[in-house]
Amino acid sequence: MPTIPYKNKAGQRLQGATTIKSQNIGWGKGGLLYWANQQGRDGKTLNEARDTATISGTIAHYLVECSLTNAPVKLNPLWSQENIDKANVAYQNYQTWCKQFSFEPIAVEPNLVSEEWQYGGTPDVIGKVLGELCVIDWKTGKTYEDLFLQLAAYKVLWEENNPTMPIIGGFHVLRMPKNEDVPSFHHSHWRVLAAEAWEAFECALKLGKIQKQLKQLL
Repeated sequence: MPTIPYKNKAGQRLQGATTIKSQNIGWGKGGLLYWANQQGRDGKTLNEARDTATISGTIAHYLVECSLTNAPVKLNPLWSQENIDKANVAYQNYQTWCKQFSFEPIAVEPNLVSEEWQYGGTPDVIGKVLGELCVIDWKTGKTYEDLFLQLAAYKVLWEENNPTMPIIGGFHVLRMPKNEDVPSFHHSHWRVLAAEAWEAFECALKLGKIQKQLKQLL
């Protein structure tokens, strides 16, 4: 998905929730650094390692997007059959989950801006799961504790922009595996988030503003 420029009503450009979290909260980066180091020891450049690690996950995400938007599936001829097969395993498990949990998408990748908190964000999906309005997020790799900041940020964004709809009643994270040898479809669910999730995201917002102020002094 292309990068979306978030702008407030005054036309000022705002950072997205994912950027705010990533730039100001370093949780989980140690694991990524270890992975990058290991790829280098195996003789791969960072781009080669990234492409190899994410291609089947990218295809799986694409298949999900097509199903959610009723778009025709057009597979890239550069994708290997091996990666397509791995992606199909994950996608089939996703379809099973949809049936089991009566999943009904309401908004797919809505581009939202908070005027109150001055940030933007694009949740994967806001939808009903077993009849309850929820934030649904897809992951292809390992998840870290900063995931909760992202979910909390999406909840605030959605509810501010949709005040007449029911409040968010749950959070679902679906991890689509990249390895055909591990075909299980991992589903995590929280009915409510710890208050510290939003508190930490608010701290990240403040850190971002402080950084800008200090940068002006250089």
